[in-house]
Amino acid sequence: MWTRLFLMIIALGLGVFDVQAGELTGRQIIQEQQKRHQSDNEYSIIGLTLTDRKGKEKKQKMVVYMSKPDGKSKTLIQYLKPANIRGVGLLTWEQGGDKDDDQWLYMSASRSTKRIAGGSKKNQFMGTDMAFEDMRPENTDVHEYTLMGEETLFGKKIWKIDSVPSTEKEKKESGYGKRVMYVDQANYFTLKVEYFDHHDRHIKTSVFEDIRPMTAQLFRSYKVTWTRLRKKTSTTMVYETIDLKKKHSSTLFTQSYMKRRVKLK
Repeated sequence: MWTRLFLMIIALGLGVFDVQAGELTGRQIIQEQQKRHQSDNEYSIIGLTLTDRKGKEKKQKMVVYMSKPDGKSKTLIQYLKPANIRGVGLLTWEQGGDKDDDQWLYMSASRSTKRIAGGSKKNQFMGTDMAFEDMRPENTDVHEYTLMGEETLFGKKIWKIDSVPSTEKEKKESGYGKRVMYVDQANYFTLKVEYFDHHDRHIKTSVFEDIRPMTAQLFRSYKVTWTRLRKKTSTTMVYETIDLKKKHSSTLFTQSYMKRRVKLK
């Protein structure tokens, strides 16, 4: 999403290579995935259901804008519902390389903006089961990818890829010591990700369902479920709208725009 959310899905424009099965490395598979599933613009409306350990549900709704004006994504998330968090926004500017992406969180109640430092990206986002780092684009420059083998998942043949931080900075700041990514061999789309802490404990899983073609090669998941295993909580995201043709003004991706009154969709 977006970030590792759409954007396990969206990311950097990368080099072209021959993608023949049996010759691919884990890194090449992720690079091909990014090349196939990136878009220049994106607009989404998402309904969220947050479920606590007792099964109690809480509903939220957000709108997401994404644009890649210079090859690097800029993403704005704004809450539409419920009323007490309407207008809360998260602005992310991708930097690439070994630089931290810029992130700002706007709290509408206090009309204050807070910069999310690299060391805070492991914290949870607005009570969901996603961390701030999950809302950032996948950065292949600070991760290693190892193809562990092939399996069958959800009736589909997949590649199983281990991803670990490759720089000391990323190892220190990320909440994940390892991620295991399950990628569909038919379309290079991620079907599931397992997240492990720095003690190799499985702490979270995201599952991507209702996968639909947007173009001949580009796909999107219309349902994503994040589950924190130890907390026994989950966040389910259902996409009501995904529009890849809608273009956005550069003024949309600014801190000043986040402070504007949000209109209900």
